[in-house]
Amino acid sequence: MRKIGLAAAVFLAAASAWSVDLKLGHIYEPSHPWHVGMVEAAKIIKERTAGRVNITVYPTGTLGSEQELMEQAITGGLDIAESGAGQLANVYEVMTLTEMPYLFRDNAHVMQFVKSPKFAEIAKDFHEEHGAYIIGASTWGIRHIIGNKAIRTPADLAGFKLRVPDQRITVGYARAMGANPTPIAYSEAYLALQQNAVDGLENPLVSIQSMKFYEVAKTLSLTAHVTNIVSLVMNGDSFEAISPADREILIAGMAEGCDLIYRLMVESDNKLVQFFKDQGLTVVEVDRAAFAEKTKSMSDEYAKNWAKFGDLYKYIQDLK
Repeated sequence: MRKIGLAAAVFLAAASAWSVDLKLGHIYEPSHPWHVGMVEAAKIIKERTAGRVNITVYPTGTLGSEQELMEQAITGGLDIAESGAGQLANVYEVMTLTEMPYLFRDNAHVMQFVKSPKFAEIAKDFHEEHGAYIIGASTWGIRHIIGNKAIRTPADLAGFKLRVPDQRITVGYARAMGANPTPIAYSEAYLALQQNAVDGLENPLVSIQSMKFYEVAKTLSLTAHVTNIVSLVMNGDSFEAISPADREILIAGMAEGCDLIYRLMVESDNKLVQFFKDQGLTVVEVDRAAFAEKTKSMSDEYAKNWAKFGDLYKYIQDLK
């Protein structure tokens, strides 16, 4: 009995000392809601696991470009990556669905979808294809165009060099809107706009603020053409190395961080238009119906990418 008691004590001491350190990488500035939300999630997870799961968040592309981060999360060079839907669509075409122009009504609509049974099915399918896990998702905001000329209708984009991420689907919707898509890394977008290498770029309001794009632009055109999703992609081995109980805490903590991101996005959208006016930008109201008409064929052109899940486009539209 004495030997058994000693063995149990040794086991318990080892278990209590066990911990895992995880790296989470993204490309956004420290002031961005996605960084703030993930720092909060890391704090929650560390507290609820009594220090067994420690996540360090690396912002501003410290660990690589968005493409590199996603690839590392899948292959094992990184534990967790924040991956935009367009970036994820480069390796998992189902996600092109969520980049369809004017599919989502607003940020709340995005959150309805990422909490839906269909999104859970997509996450499961992604894991079966790539071995990595989608452990959370939230909105990245509503995209508008900022640049050196007013954009009111698709005709205004003729010959307009529009900076986009290096993602097939974003190049596709920029072209469908009537622009000349110009893929440039997020970290290089400010300089590209400042030096007139591009005529403008498209980002949510909070990203325009956090990256200070308003310093090198004249107009903000409220196109609201795409409302984005960002997913948390976690390496399969990293996830499975954590105990089942701590995995549940991890996912719950990430969900709380994602909800915080959503709230911060909504707060930002409610105040930033006036902020940009105060910075001297001309804010332009846009004929969104004309842009929706111009891009409406995209859902038919790309439907094969998500056909295995049925009419997902209508499923999302019908969410109330």
